[in-house]
Amino acid sequence: MNACHDYQDLVAGYVDGELSEEQAAPLRQHLLSCRVCRNAAQDLNKLTKWFPKPPAVAIPEGFAARVAAAAFTGAAPREVQAPLPVRREVAAASQEPRLLAFVLTLTSLAAGLLLSLALLLAQRDEPQGARMSAEPLPAILQELERINNGVPGEPGP
Repeated sequence: MNACHDYQDLVAGYVDGELSEEQAAPLRQHLLSCRVCRNAAQDLNKLTKWFPKPPAVAIPEGFAARVAAAAFTGAAPREVQAPLPVRREVAAASQEPRLLAFVLTLTSLAAGLLLSLALLLAQRDEPQGARMSAEPLPAILQELERINNGVPGEPGP
């Protein structure tokens, strides 16, 4: 393997942990020296974090032998199936989607509440007072013009 092209074909297997040590060692050495392949490996590693790992499946003892025997005898598939015991890892993995659903629901409720509050505040009347009103605009403009020109006089309203 001399070309980056040959190494790039192995990057996905390396990120997934599917390469043997004999395949992974030269690839690791190449990743240290090749920025393009290293960036591809890092991008792929970031991408795999978006997808949850499938739960571990416990295969009952003797399952392969029963499948092979059924294949030779012509037994129907339902006769071969056996219930799979649930491992602790599987139970823990099933909790993650519920937690994610809870967090997403709570976040969407908070966003809806903030939107409702913003709409209610937007419909309130603006405060009005003698000094905050913009209705006597010509008088305000004249006062600003007087201040800018440095004409002494009484302050306006």
